[in-house]
Amino acid sequence: MIKLIKILRVKAIGFLLIILLVIPSIAQVKWPKDQLLPSFAAPAKVQDLITLRQKSFYSAAEMYLFASLKGIVNKTKPRIFSYEGDAFGEGPHTWLQSLGLKWSEPADKWDLITKYRNEISGLIVYDTAQTHTINLATVLAKSKNALIVSPLLLSKLTAAPYNLPILLDLRGKFSSKLEVYQSLYDVYWPNLDHRLLIGLNPNAHKAALREYAAALGVAVIWLDPKITGESELLNKFLSSMSPGSSFMGWWPQEGPGVERASQYGIATIASDWCSNLSVHSGTSRKVKIKPIPPKPALKNKIYVAFILSDGDNLQFTEHLMRKLWNNPDRGAVPMGWTVSPAMLDAMPGALNYYWQSSTNNDNLISGPSGYGYTYPNKWPDENLLKQFAAKTEDYNNRAGLRVITIWNTIVGGINPNVGKIYATQAKSLLGVTAQNTGGGLTIYNDSLPGMALSCNYCTNEQAMKNHIAAASKGWNKNSPRFIIIQAQPWTNISPTSFKNVANSLNEDYLIVRPDHLFQLIREEKGLSINPK
Repeated sequence: MIKLIKILRVKAIGFLLIILLVIPSIAQVKWPKDQLLPSFAAPAKVQDLITLRQKSFYSAAEMYLFASLKGIVNKTKPRIFSYEGDAFGEGPHTWLQSLGLKWSEPADKWDLITKYRNEISGLIVYDTAQTHTINLATVLAKSKNALIVSPLLLSKLTAAPYNLPILLDLRGKFSSKLEVYQSLYDVYWPNLDHRLLIGLNPNAHKAALREYAAALGVAVIWLDPKITGESELLNKFLSSMSPGSSFMGWWPQEGPGVERASQYGIATIASDWCSNLSVHSGTSRKVKIKPIPPKPALKNKIYVAFILSDGDNLQFTEHLMRKLWNNPDRGAVPMGWTVSPAMLDAMPGALNYYWQSSTNNDNLISGPSGYGYTYPNKWPDENLLKQFAAKTEDYNNRAGLRVITIWNTIVGGINPNVGKIYATQAKSLLGVTAQNTGGGLTIYNDSLPGMALSCNYCTNEQAMKNHIAAASKGWNKNSPRFIIIQAQPWTNISPTSFKNVANSLNEDYLIVRPDHLFQLIREEKGLSINPK
């Protein structure tokens, strides 16, 4: 009997050793109370790299499947990295190399289901007749350790070698979109984390941010604030969220969505096409900030600052910005690159990469309108807006960002009371920009310069030249003049574009970084050039 007990004990120890070797240590996603977004465990040094493309109906089904596989596997330790890039993409190996990670590409991505089979409990089948069940399945994937599966792939996954059981079948359960999200709100929302809500179109966002949502198990919706019924249900979600909460992903329409969230004191962290946030969120949180180079002397010149827009969108900093960062003319002229302060949580390694590889002419500044995209003029609660500005100040300080591009719709200026809140709650700011083109300079609370853009969304070089010329009219050479040109990146604007525009200007003009432009404004107005 004693001998039998010893044999069983040895077998048990052996089994435990196998478990420890095969299954990674269960490292929970960490989300401290004062942190905007969660941190994942450190990514594995060697990532399983797969390419996801929508080429056919079956490949669309595969994208949902492998997005959920990434979420389930990466929630304990990020080990799967996917490339889903298009013409704006940075390349499949770019971030892996930049972050110091290696990779292995399986001959068939389906082999990864076999590789990680012991971490998968089963399947959640969505209803192809009611595609919003895909979002509901995404919410439930984490708690059930389940893959999101189309009926098209069901026979394959339930058979050898996978032999995965069906844990939940959503086919025929709902007759409308609203019914799906009402069920999410009534049954599941009370037990989910109310610090985050994610917006994903189930018919468009087949992978991308879906892996992050599946890993976190937070609520995923697609509700339009302009549609009756959907608007009311959306309000229920937003009104029950915690103060200082965030909305990730995107909206059916930009303006109505951002405005609706703003009315509840919630900022939008645009991120719907981010494809590897579970990996990025696990990178080192140490960001080495470079000091601001000495500003140029204040003279009677026309000072022009260039800003590249849309860096508040995490997908831009992950994809197109990383591609533009390789432009051979980067560093040729000073320019501002907008980024999101939320990168401290969502992409700290990427933020550090941009800092470490930046030149003295690359100025990282905050995109709209702080740690998230919001219309501050629309916030109904002044105390909540103060909290937003103070939280932005904290994140900006740690991210090294001293200028914010504040948006109040695509063409809106900054209300005086809003400017005063930024001035009192974000005292290290050098300045802020406003979207009311040509609206000039305002000093908020006698301490914070707010400068309206001379072009708020230029689409090409000629448009930039035209707006600079218009903003220069009437200059008498007896005092300095300040011009800020903001261009958007989606129409082939690049560092080369700014270089070409700069070369077209005569000796009356001096191109400066945005932070230098505001330091020059501060000097002219008798304000501290380096507020603390």
